[in-house]
Amino acid sequence: MERLTRLAKRPSRVALGLMSGMSRDGLDLALVRIEDEPRRVVPLRVETWLYDEAMQARLRGAEGASVAELCDLERDLTQLWGDWIEDLLEALGADDHPPYVVGSHGQTVYHRPRSGASPAATLQIGDGDLLAERLGVTVVSDFRRRDIAAGGEGAPLIPVADWLLYNEEGRTVACNNLGSISNVTVVPPDFGDLRAFDTGPANVLIDAFARVGEAGDIDRDGALSARGSVSDDLLLWLYTQRAEWLAWPPPKSAGFETFGQALADAAVAVHAELPVPDLVRTAVEFTAQTIKDAYEKFVIPFYEDLELVRFSGGGCDNPTLMDAIREKLGALELEVIVLPPAWVAGKEAIGFALLADRTVRGLAGNHPGATGATAPAVLGKISL
Repeated sequence: MERLTRLAKRPSRVALGLMSGMSRDGLDLALVRIEDEPRRVVPLRVETWLYDEAMQARLRGAEGASVAELCDLERDLTQLWGDWIEDLLEALGADDHPPYVVGSHGQTVYHRPRSGASPAATLQIGDGDLLAERLGVTVVSDFRRRDIAAGGEGAPLIPVADWLLYNEEGRTVACNNLGSISNVTVVPPDFGDLRAFDTGPANVLIDAFARVGEAGDIDRDGALSARGSVSDDLLLWLYTQRAEWLAWPPPKSAGFETFGQALADAAVAVHAELPVPDLVRTAVEFTAQTIKDAYEKFVIPFYEDLELVRFSGGGCDNPTLMDAIREKLGALELEVIVLPPAWVAGKEAIGFALLADRTVRGLAGNHPGATGATAPAVLGKISL
């Protein structure tokens, strides 16, 4: 631990972040250099490794797995991550440096937001001890539980990283990530004024509808939704089903249980006459409209100077979705830009590299304005 503390005090450090999202299709790895004077983060390598069909099927069935099956899945998944990390480290050039710490978000199996007096609950698999033992590198994992213990939602956790990366003196900007779930961080000049929350679905509902029939499993490049038309009846049905969650003021978070396959299956049962392209196009419209609604209700009234939104995440690769978002936010006089490719693909992995660095330096990784926790907290479990 003494050596780790010494490494963490260096003004320039290399960290590796891992992110396996709720889409369960692959692992994002981001090797970054963190510099303190002046403060900046430099992506050295950002890669995405895709799971094979067998692993994707196991991950998508994790909620219904037995305890024994879940233990086996966690071991196999962690070993796979170890293979990929070793490949990445072996490929480092002479000018690259190995990470002094790895930050692993893990794979979400279950996430339940707070509801009334019921606290949030979350479960991510991915064995930090096994990774540390195999790689010989300190690993920080299981970030969300400490925030929940402090009364928070356990999500979103990237807002602190967003503020470190994108705060500007005298200007408020927003960072919106389109993973399975859409989440926004409003980055004002003053860290204490930060606000972040999940706005609703991003890819999770679009992909759930894309899996209906023989259409495939994602709306690749927006091709499927581009062939469809919006169903006003289905759109209204989706709003009706999730009206309570959408009306909740922040802080709030969402998971599979809120906008995932169960919602899509129920929608198909009611609207069986709709072809798959129409289902997917309506999910795109619902996603874009709920983003607009969230900004209109929960962002703009608090940040009247907001003019710019930076987008990242897999949803940026869907032109049908991005066109719909630009149209909606343009009506609110907000400019939409997409981050450079490395940041689009790997911003959350980059974020967990930064969070791991903060953990070993004894710094808080959450923000009460994002998660609703009663206080800032040092996140994660350290495997030396």
